[in-house]
Amino acid sequence: MERELVYLALGDSLTAGKGAPPGSSFVQQYIRLTETSLGLTVIAKNAGKSGATTEQILQVIRTDEKVRSAAERSAVITLTAGGNDLIQAAKRYYFDNDSRILMSALKRFQRNISHILETIRQLKEGSGAYAVRVIGLYNPLPEFEEAVFWVNKFNEHLRSLQSGHIHIVDVYDAFLGKEDDYLSDDRFHPNPEGYRVIAERVHLTGYDPIEATKGV
Repeated sequence: MERELVYLALGDSLTAGKGAPPGSSFVQQYIRLTETSLGLTVIAKNAGKSGATTEQILQVIRTDEKVRSAAERSAVITLTAGGNDLIQAAKRYYFDNDSRILMSALKRFQRNISHILETIRQLKEGSGAYAVRVIGLYNPLPEFEEAVFWVNKFNEHLRSLQSGHIHIVDVYDAFLGKEDDYLSDDRFHPNPEGYRVIAERVHLTGYDPIEATKGV
């Protein structure tokens, strides 16, 4: 009997695959890497929604029974979140020039991400080995000093959350200086090459503790 791995992809447009043609999204490329590496079939649920903020993603994992059920059954969960929180705040900052708008967005992001991960922990309690991979933010606008500062602030907080089942996947440096190569025509979302980089970075974090317990 062929072995299977259940995978939940949770998050925003990066999880939904915006900017990528069929078959080349981050989730689809990560599935192929996982299947090849582990020699099993991945059963995936993609719960990505374009434009979703951390608050909306939190609502999904708290209230959507299909997503909650997928989380309970999944050995691997990936999360992309925070980009829309920052973008929405940046748009308001552009008009008001008040840095408190961005600081408030950072605090909401910090609170919501913590609640998302805690909800996942609760859903996974007693379910055995599992791995959570949280993808950090890249910066599509490195020419703007404010963008560099605030993207790094968001990533700094994410790195502080790494522990146990949770691994933070840094993609900031991979995109830096290669925006023309890795971004789609909208200059924000990745193109297939950009999604490949994200998928490979997530894949390179490995599959512990799943590998150790399942003999993969």
